[in-house]
Amino acid sequence: MKYNIFKGLLACGTMVALAGCSANDWNDEYLDGFEEPPVTSNISNIEYVLTAADYKTIADLAANKALAEADGLSKELAAVGTNGYFTDKITAQKYLPAYFGSSSFPYFAENNGSTVKVTYDVSHGRPELCQAIYAAKIYTVTNDDYISAWGSDAAYTDAFSPSTAATSYIPGFLAAAYPNAEEGTYVIANYNQAGEDPEFKPVVLTDIKNVTISGNYTVKGYITAICGQGYILTDATGSLLVYYGKTFNASKYKIGMEMQVSGSGSKYNGGLQIAPVEENNLSSKVYAYPTAEALTAASFDNYAESYANANNQAAGLHAKYVSVTGTFYSVGNYINFSVDGATYNGSFYQATDELKALCKKDETVAIKGYVISANVDRNTQKPTYLNFVVTEVNGTACSPMGSDEPYVPAPTPIDKFEDNGLYYFDGTKWAPSYAAYMMSPSDNATVGYGPYLSNDNALRVLPLFLKQKFPYAPEGQSEYVAYQTTAKYGNCRNFVYNGTEWVLNEGVETKVDQFAKVKGEWMFDPNVIISIPAVNDSEIGAKYYKPIVDWVRENKGAGYIDSYGNSEFFSGVSYHYCNVNLSVSTAAGYAPWADTPTDEIQPMMKDNFLYVTMPVTLKANYPDADLIDGYNEPIIYELDYVTYDRDKESKLQKVNDTVRYELIGHAEWKLVYSTWLGGKVE
Repeated sequence: MKYNIFKGLLACGTMVALAGCSANDWNDEYLDGFEEPPVTSNISNIEYVLTAADYKTIADLAANKALAEADGLSKELAAVGTNGYFTDKITAQKYLPAYFGSSSFPYFAENNGSTVKVTYDVSHGRPELCQAIYAAKIYTVTNDDYISAWGSDAAYTDAFSPSTAATSYIPGFLAAAYPNAEEGTYVIANYNQAGEDPEFKPVVLTDIKNVTISGNYTVKGYITAICGQGYILTDATGSLLVYYGKTFNASKYKIGMEMQVSGSGSKYNGGLQIAPVEENNLSSKVYAYPTAEALTAASFDNYAESYANANNQAAGLHAKYVSVTGTFYSVGNYINFSVDGATYNGSFYQATDELKALCKKDETVAIKGYVISANVDRNTQKPTYLNFVVTEVNGTACSPMGSDEPYVPAPTPIDKFEDNGLYYFDGTKWAPSYAAYMMSPSDNATVGYGPYLSNDNALRVLPLFLKQKFPYAPEGQSEYVAYQTTAKYGNCRNFVYNGTEWVLNEGVETKVDQFAKVKGEWMFDPNVIISIPAVNDSEIGAKYYKPIVDWVRENKGAGYIDSYGNSEFFSGVSYHYCNVNLSVSTAAGYAPWADTPTDEIQPMMKDNFLYVTMPVTLKANYPDADLIDGYNEPIIYELDYVTYDRDKESKLQKVNDTVRYELIGHAEWKLVYSTWLGGKVE
């Protein structure tokens, strides 16, 4: 196509009145009345890498199917979706425009003039094994699989071991997961591996009613109340306080969580409790409270005296679920209440912030919760307060309720590591495949990555990995290496040893091409348009102007750099203001221009910009730019930018300027157009 889309695609800018700027001498101090020129950021320069899912979408688009059918290439197009690369027959130049114009492409609605620099794979004849493994499914062994392998949910671990080998069980898991697998299908299976067999220790559960203040116990029940230093655990036989103390984080827990707790029994202020050393959250449910025991003044006092008396007895008392009406006479850090007719008072034990918010002094309320202990006067040994872990005040719950979540058996803990294996279906059964070496997560770690290995990294590190793995390989030895690129996708590469190093031996090439949007349609176009509005500290300004400032500092000297370090006066570029400052009065103040006649400064700065610093930033941003085989039109790189200047009458001027370069070789350009030079440059 002709290069004819540049200036007409730039949208008009917004008129902006600017106030003052900083003391930076890059621009003059006051810009009152200045109108922002219309260099625009409304076009986008997108860089995009096609994913495996993108290739499938490209192959499924109706427009592309029609193209392929007309050329008799329907099967070849379908293979692009399966294999994840273009071919010499199904080309990116022909089949990508329909994808870019579809709603499946995240940038399909970009403005005219926008470009997409797309990275994709094209095959000139990839090995069949690599193609098959590229299409491999990824299977991760589940907790249910491990239970099945070990034969019991009461004695299992979430890993394979020497006595329970992955290769003995994974084929069966794959047969169940892929009942319609076709011959030749590969799967990468991910699993945990242990170096030793686990030691299963039977868990002996104790009913909560049988917990005493001596001995170690494992109990199981549901959380039924939460305070600031622990929670009430309830099973069918009773309730007690699981006490953590000040390290307790109440926000981690909800009512209805099923917990298995191991610890030692003890008592505090007559109340039975357990100090946990280990706990496991097994499941959760929406907990339905039983009917609370309604306390009268007499029964309230009886509980207080019973817990007080338990202080001097060998056993502690279990927690009891009750309801009572009380009047707050103290709120804040300590919440205390009285019960009409009762001798003793009540106290909220380690109230959470949510509970404190429900309490108001002198208010009479209905309280539900668990009585757990009684404070005792050390002189009289009489109770002073009956302590409650509260569940609700006036019908308002003070702790969140958990949701229904099924019971998941907890595996026996074991030292394990992540591993994987390659499996193959021969049409009848699944079995381990050794057609390619499967990179494990630990292999990936040895080459500096993990748990996955991207295609780019694989091409860089796998030759080194093979050199270490096969130090005595003969010339001509061929190795296929499979690896996992993400949690969902795998790949395979073939390498051959040439006597010195391992060399990639595939027909797949990674390419980068550019497409442009013209009159609402995307088309192949390697030309590049760069539009840099004069917007302070913009990302695009830094991308193209900062390399210039850095280069001037390193190659022409710091004398050209302003005091802020973000602008240079060798060619006038600022990556802070994102413009080109050609003001002679400003540039003349920099030492390198001291002996230059003022009427020569601006022409020299322009010349430096056009022939020195712009090529610098093009090389920095497009180091791989090169001519395209079969493409005979000029490849043009255009920069639309803002020039800042003051004329001889010190009137502020900001204008839009354009410069164009033609790509003439690998990262090599020549100037072909400049508004500063009046247009076309021969």
